[in-house]
Amino acid sequence: MRQHGHQRGTADRSAETHPRRDTAVPTSAGGRPVAREPALDRGRPAEPGRALDGHRVDDAAQVLALQRAVGNRGVGAFLAVQRMMPAPAQGQAAGQAPAAVVNPVEIQQLQAYHATVRNAQVRSLLDELIPHLQRVTTWNQTPGRGGGNTRNLGPPPTGGPNQYQINYAAGGTDSERIAILVHELTHVAVNEAYHSDMLNYPVAPLPATSTATTEGQRQTERIGATNRNDLDSFRAQVVGNAATLLELLPQAGFTQARMQEAADKLSAHTAQNPLHEYDAVLSHLLVWADHDGVSRTTPFYEKLTEMVTEAAGWREAGIITPTADAGSLPAEQARALTARRAMTVPTPAPAAGPSNHRTIRGRAMNILNRLAERLSRDDRS
Repeated sequence: MRQHGHQRGTADRSAETHPRRDTAVPTSAGGRPVAREPALDRGRPAEPGRALDGHRVDDAAQVLALQRAVGNRGVGAFLAVQRMMPAPAQGQAAGQAPAAVVNPVEIQQLQAYHATVRNAQVRSLLDELIPHLQRVTTWNQTPGRGGGNTRNLGPPPTGGPNQYQINYAAGGTDSERIAILVHELTHVAVNEAYHSDMLNYPVAPLPATSTATTEGQRQTERIGATNRNDLDSFRAQVVGNAATLLELLPQAGFTQARMQEAADKLSAHTAQNPLHEYDAVLSHLLVWADHDGVSRTTPFYEKLTEMVTEAAGWREAGIITPTADAGSLPAEQARALTARRAMTVPTPAPAAGPSNHRTIRGRAMNILNRLAERLSRDDRS
């Protein structure tokens, strides 16, 4: 089994497992005091009076630190409690009502979905993704309902965590938009896990001689600096997973239209761009399955949730451990192509009617007759 990524040292892991209880007030890089993270037991629901204890977690760095300390489920429980107990606005006098918190509609929709979803796999995924909402500083709606894209804007000029811009198609239904937003937010989680210039693989750092100035150039150089056999092993596993889902998709329980959309995601995105569109497509399909009421006992759903869980574990560890043979990539690509072609909707045969020759002749005669009538009217005028 291969392990790829940047493993942290023993001291770092020990510090995470046994956090030091300092008595001094922690400060940020700028010297400002930082609120301590509230104590939460991993996987245990938060108790409002005890868990908050007068503290709030409003900064993205604090949320991510809390996530490392107590896990995704603990973060989700804490944020749900915090939303019910808003903090007073800065400079607010005692006794006054707290100022209203204004969130972009995208954040409201994702938080509402997180608060109401009953699917355990979707809730676990959202527990991981919701803390990253604070990193998204720009939301842009675009026409249509096709999809979206995510840009890493880098840290702000004053320093701090990366900020992101998400552009997404807003022309579909609420459930369509939610699936796109979860897809794009997964790209954010991937980049934060691997620091990979938006690739869903922990590629090698930029070479010291790099002259790259754009994200695409950095991706190309970092892919070139990464072990080719390791990359092909990952690609083979991703494309093989896409082929498996494509083979199981016709019995998943989706409508014909949704099945074709899912097939396009798996073939045109994942199978053709395994380093760009794996984790996010899995998230997208999981939300579609939840919204469309797909049975959780189908082989398609069971395989999909296996893959979602595996990818989430890779992101949490910052390490990818594919098991596929690197040499199997061409065979997996052929399998994915075959499975996709098997789902192509056949073009209906034309209805029986007159021969092409007679049809063309009839149309020509109609045009000539109309032209003759027009010339006749012109002569009489």
